[in-house]
Amino acid sequence: MVTVPAGKFEMGGDRDEWSVPDEHGNRIIDMRAFSASQTEITSRQYDACVRAGACRAPLLKAQGDDYPVTGVSWRDAQSYAAWLSAQTGGHYRLLSEAEWERIARAGTQSRFWWGDDPDPAFGNFGDESCCRPAVRGPDTFESAAPVRRFKPTPEGFYDLYGNVWEWVQDCYGDYDRAPRDGSAQDPADCRVRVLRGGSYLLPSGFARASGRYKLTPGARRPDVGFRVAQDLGRP
Repeated sequence: MVTVPAGKFEMGGDRDEWSVPDEHGNRIIDMRAFSASQTEITSRQYDACVRAGACRAPLLKAQGDDYPVTGVSWRDAQSYAAWLSAQTGGHYRLLSEAEWERIARAGTQSRFWWGDDPDPAFGNFGDESCCRPAVRGPDTFESAAPVRRFKPTPEGFYDLYGNVWEWVQDCYGDYDRAPRDGSAQDPADCRVRVLRGGSYLLPSGFARASGRYKLTPGARRPDVGFRVAQDLGRP
């Protein structure tokens, strides 16, 4: 887990050929301190929950222990967070959409934290013509890559851009109506949940810091995983 201090950041910012109205609406978020997992939850970590009988097996078996678990639904991610909380005595959960964008931006307003142009040194992106893997430069993977194979953000987070989509807690709603304290939009009647970060199957435009996608909470796809967060409280 990597600690993210309390502070303000600007959420939103992209208005290019890849952006859509559902991600427009810049606003200042006054973020509480939290921590988030350095990487996507791996197959090894998730399998411990499966062996304990607290999680459903993923749709597909990962290529190795250090690959991100994929083929898990939003509900499966909730089960894992609940099991991890019970095992450790902590309170683990999914990141909010604002928290995800905060760590992805790393203090910037560019399309990616390193700039506006995609760079295979920093992410496992798909072919720019969509929708198939692309092997170029440091990206030698035709599917998901093991965690920590690409350069991290300055704060030490890996694989936020590309590799696999990441479930967040939020219900998919108007981008500019998200709570200004960084918490999730989470109504009880939510039917569609948010994913962030793009994947190895999709062009880099899907992986922008403000890019978002949606699926029903029961959906399982081979390019979808998650990471977890913890509340640290206000200083």
